Amino acid sequence: MKRYLPLLILLLLISGCSTLPKQKEQNLEEISTALREVVVTASERIEAGLHAQTSLITLVPPSSSPLLDQAQIPRLDEHLQLWSKQVLAAFRQATIAMPALLKPYIEAMEFDNPIATRKLSESSASEALETQFRSEIEHDTRLMLGSYLSESKGTWDLLTDRYAIWSRAKTLLGEQALPALGGDPDDYLVGLFLSTYRDQLAKEETYLRTTPVFQGTGSFYELLNQRAEP
Repeated sequence: MKRYLPLLILLLLISGCSTLPKQKEQNLEEISTALREVVVTASERIEAGLHAQTSLITLVPPSSSPLLDQAQIPRLDEHLQLWSKQVLAAFRQATIAMPALLKPYIEAMEFDNPIATRKLSESSASEALETQFRSEIEHDTRLMLGSYLSESKGTWDLLTDRYAIWSRAKTLLGEQALPALGGDPDDYLVGLFLSTYRDQLAKEETYLRTTPVFQGTGSFYELLNQRAEP
């Protein structure tokens, strides 16, 4: 038996060495999966009322800000308030729909170096999603939010028509016309919606990744602890 002992030791060493690359590959895939899962969970945590406290001043595009200074135009403020409520209702619907919109892109995320991505920051998975699929997400969000904004568009047209009529009346009276307004506010509103949503997604990921979990629970949050090594 003793003469076979060196051979057994050699076989065990060879076997152990062959499993190391597989273990490393498995650990890297686990980290990649965890990075995807944390963004899915972060998006599902975002409250529907994320934009509820957004002010009218913020909602109106800067190019159309003269609307906010025309208190003399009959019922203009009333219609501005209505438009604001309609926009915020559309934002609420879009926020609820965002997790489903994002999920295919989250699942398609690729990480050349999952360990480096994990250590980049506490919101590195959200940042990776933005880097890899920014234009696609913006396109899909524009289509989705545009459908929800259909009601507010009618109110906006009414606002700008009243503004234009008042401006023409002033010129007929020999007074200076009102400042020109910008065009359709949709692009501005989509940008505003996405900017707020992205910031909140990063905050939710950071919260999930920095909230302590018991070691050994098997939670994917353990894998995202930057102090842990695979």
